[in-house]
Amino acid sequence: MEVLLHKRNTYCHCKQTRTMADVVEKSTAQQADEILDDEALAEEKLLEELENEELPSHIRDARMSELKEQVHQYQQHKEKGYGLYSTIDKEKSVLDITTQETRVVIHFFHPDFRSCALVDKHLEKLAEKHFGTKFARVSVDIAKFLVTKLKIQVLPAILSFRDGIVVDRLIGFEELGNNDNFTTEDLEKRLAKTGIILLPDVRPESNKSLFGYAKRRDEDDDSSEPEDL
Repeated sequence: MEVLLHKRNTYCHCKQTRTMADVVEKSTAQQADEILDDEALAEEKLLEELENEELPSHIRDARMSELKEQVHQYQQHKEKGYGLYSTIDKEKSVLDITTQETRVVIHFFHPDFRSCALVDKHLEKLAEKHFGTKFARVSVDIAKFLVTKLKIQVLPAILSFRDGIVVDRLIGFEELGNNDNFTTEDLEKRLAKTGIILLPDVRPESNKSLFGYAKRRDEDDDSSEPEDL
């Protein structure tokens, strides 16, 4: 129950320091599952904490309402596949997901590329950790229109979308040490720089162009061993 208690303690102060969106976006899939699996217990524990604080009844009622709203948002995210690294099998679904959800990370991959398989392993872990962001992948063989439209020429290509707009492009491994020895934490910190996922020690930076976070060499440069389409 340590995760639940920590979650509720953070939650009890969300009126002053965090919005409901912040609470959900900074949750892990495990934290969401634990609250969803036993909502009654979560409410009971929160009631105990509120009673111990001797707060006025209207504040207790407000915080209980916030917990119910938190559970509702967790359930909505769960139904949409948040917390999982899913494979999209239709190109139209990419458009639907990126326009309907607030934060989305899409990996454009090729099933025969080893570098794409490596990225998959890291993104699967990040999907579980960052419940407030939708993670998915789509084969370039399926998303041919988008590959052309987004000018994707080198793989792996990780594109981040916010409210339907591309806010970041991570092409190849150049920004991850220029080799395939980067860790999940390296990729996590890189993605957090644009705010597509949230980390307490990384402040999102906005001074970037549509086509990439940092100034890079030409995408056709194979010094980081990306793979051409």
